[in-house]
Amino acid sequence: MLPRRRRARAGPPEAAPSSAARFPGVAIYLAEPRMGRSRRAFLTRLALSKGFRVLDAYSPEVTHVVMEGTSAEEATSWQEHRTPSLPPGCSHPALLDVSWFTESMAAGQPVPVERRHRLEVAVPREELPSPVWMLPYACQRPTPLTHHNASLSEALETLAEAADFDGSKGRHVSFCRAASVLKALPSPVTALSQLQGLPHFGEHSRRVIQELLEHGVCEEVERVRLSERYQTMKLFTQIFGVGVRTADQWYQEGLRTLDDLREQPQRLTKQQKAGEPSEKGLGPGPPQIPGPESPWL
Repeated sequence: MLPRRRRARAGPPEAAPSSAARFPGVAIYLAEPRMGRSRRAFLTRLALSKGFRVLDAYSPEVTHVVMEGTSAEEATSWQEHRTPSLPPGCSHPALLDVSWFTESMAAGQPVPVERRHRLEVAVPREELPSPVWMLPYACQRPTPLTHHNASLSEALETLAEAADFDGSKGRHVSFCRAASVLKALPSPVTALSQLQGLPHFGEHSRRVIQELLEHGVCEEVERVRLSERYQTMKLFTQIFGVGVRTADQWYQEGLRTLDDLREQPQRLTKQQKAGEPSEKGLGPGPPQIPGPESPWL
């Protein structure tokens, strides 16, 4: 008869670190959905070993809720379902992506919460303006001269102009169409959701508008506006009779200013020398009352 094997006794459960939490003002709750029970347990042990305070249950003590693989809308919905459990007047904890947690673990202390860490939506869903239905063709839409989205449309028109200068007709048309749609909207755009379902609004245009709404400026647009090529091409194409091809040729030859052109009058046609009747032209301009043969008609 074979001897009976003794069962290995289960050791005592792993004890939490005996030292007090190093950061008493921070109480973390690891939300299990999308994270999984085993990973949550691992992250809990990691945080405790570094002196962080981790709570097993969601309560008013929680200051930081950490989620993984969760969108801002899902995180907000998750928090709304748990709001009744909080006492009146209690502030909501920060809804954070797991990236804040991993950066804090690497630093050995809570890192400052930045915008990229947060999962909250910028505007409560019940306050988001509803999308606007829009006719597909610009000739069908009433477009006032003074509209509600001048700064947004001007940014897209700048990119359209730069694309035209570079010979990218497809991008030029796309940005022009998106800018035309913005001009026809009956109210200012304050949230990206208002662009949902609008015609001619591609991913690139949406990305530009999102950056403008969040930061008030778009890095790509500012980079274009400050570039020497864009400024030079814009200056040259404002001269009557000068198109993109001629302006590009002058730019490639090293010309940058109107003075550069005045020094080489042999390059200019009669119309180009006349320029437009303003300070941007290269000459006195045509008569104030143009005749039937005038190119200004």
